[in-house]
Amino acid sequence: VYLAGMPKCGTTDLFQKLMWHPELSTQSHHTDGGSEKETVYWTRKRVGRPGSFMANPRVPPPKQPFSEFLLGTGAERVKSYKDRRIVDGTPSLLWDLGGWETRYPGLDEPPYSNADLIHAVTPYAKILAILRNPTDRLYSEYIYFWKGSKMRNEVRSPQTFHMDVRRETTKFNRCLESNSLRNCCYSSGYSLRLRVALGVYICYIRDFLEVFGDNFLVLTINEYHSNPINTLTKIFDHIGIYKPNTEEWQLRIETSETLNENGDTKEEVGEMLDETRELLNQFYGPHNSELAVFFKRFSISFCLIFFDTLRYNSITINNVNLTYKKK
Repeated sequence: VYLAGMPKCGTTDLFQKLMWHPELSTQSHHTDGGSEKETVYWTRKRVGRPGSFMANPRVPPPKQPFSEFLLGTGAERVKSYKDRRIVDGTPSLLWDLGGWETRYPGLDEPPYSNADLIHAVTPYAKILAILRNPTDRLYSEYIYFWKGSKMRNEVRSPQTFHMDVRRETTKFNRCLESNSLRNCCYSSGYSLRLRVALGVYICYIRDFLEVFGDNFLVLTINEYHSNPINTLTKIFDHIGIYKPNTEEWQLRIETSETLNENGDTKEEVGEMLDETRELLNQFYGPHNSELAVFFKRFSISFCLIFFDTLRYNSITINNVNLTYKKK
């Protein structure tokens, strides 16, 4: 089972609650510094990249063979209980192909996605992705990484965020003038300070859904926060495991604190400017409209969380007209 994305969409909290199910386990690698949640094998260790995007060692780490990856404690737990599933909670699986330009010089876009790699080894894997309004996701991530000590010396405010948004959205749109969407979304050349491409969900969702089909489940942070029991039940049905019916489990889910929120830091930094929200909504709008059509093709209900961005567009994709008016 792969909880493949996206960052700042509730993956940490969801992963913790998944681990409360007796038939789910993590492929922990404590001996090499891996975390309970994220193995980063497919995105980084497989190709000898540092385990964190903030790390920049002088000597790159060695490539980790797949056989070594399998030696995590999750494999031992499966041996003792055959019905147990291993969950990899690396939220960069959907989008991180960093360095593909160097590995495949001369190509216009990556020749594969992480979905293709995972499918080649575990073709019956279950994939989960949880999304949120991409405008809110970007600001949440901007604030979250500012909390880290390595970036704390930077000035971060709604005003600096607005300037960064103008620069990075312009850069992305210029890329699209001469390159494919996949080239621009998977590009290794964008600022780590503001990862606007991560909110162009259609690029990454399409790559995974076309490979895994019904084995790929897309959720939203809205439905998860409003009804975590129903959302977890949907996930358990997707994975093929039972729903715990104990009052203790249900009470634990309903009363637990949400992990990894930005509450205090967001109060310190301040709310996003209205003009920035407008700019981002217009930037993400066409991509979310295309996502709506794509979901319709796969009979996936399109969630209202994107209406703030959709309402700016009247476009035709695959002979389907999408018209959304301001409220």
